[in-house]
Amino acid sequence: MTTSQQTNQPLTRIDQLLPGVDADLKGSLAAIRRAALRARQVAEQTGTDLIVVRSGQLVRVPPKQKLAP
Repeated sequence: MTTSQQTNQPLTRIDQLLPGVDADLKGSLAAIRRAALRARQVAEQTGTDLIVVRSGQLVRVPPKQKLAP
């Protein structure tokens, strides 16, 4: 299992983790980051809490609160 500290460290490219990944996966990390940013923006605009996983537990995070532990 990945610890929360490991998941919060920035990764620049997925092929640094998994050499030889196919072309479809190379852009997936950037796409996930864009989706997360957009989710935060929508949550802030609508006043909706985000649901995230921290230490294996589902946690409700207010949109103004930082996501890093």
